[in-house]
Amino acid sequence: MQFIVYTKKGDAMTMAIVGQIRSLLSGKGLTAQVQLVDDPNLLAMNGIESTPTVVLDGMPICQGYIPSRTELERAVDRQIKALASRDHDKEESSSLYGQNRRR
Repeated sequence: MQFIVYTKKGDAMTMAIVGQIRSLLSGKGLTAQVQLVDDPNLLAMNGIESTPTVVLDGMPICQGYIPSRTELERAVDRQIKALASRDHDKEESSSLYGQNRRR
């Protein structure tokens, strides 16, 4: 998992968001990359119009406000389910094409 927090340079809200993310992940026994982006050029290149914007694996969680712990938790839980489903689909696909069959 990868979080990207888009923010303005020196924005005090940024550390609160990063702290919430790290606390949530720690409580769930998970690890993830947390990247801060505060370069105005990168914000523009990524279409970020309001800060802070929090993105998890390419999907925006919030724009223009600090997300609640509940919002972050729901996003993480959705992503865990999506990753588990994708891994399950890969396993089924492999067995359908005989890659897991005995010879």
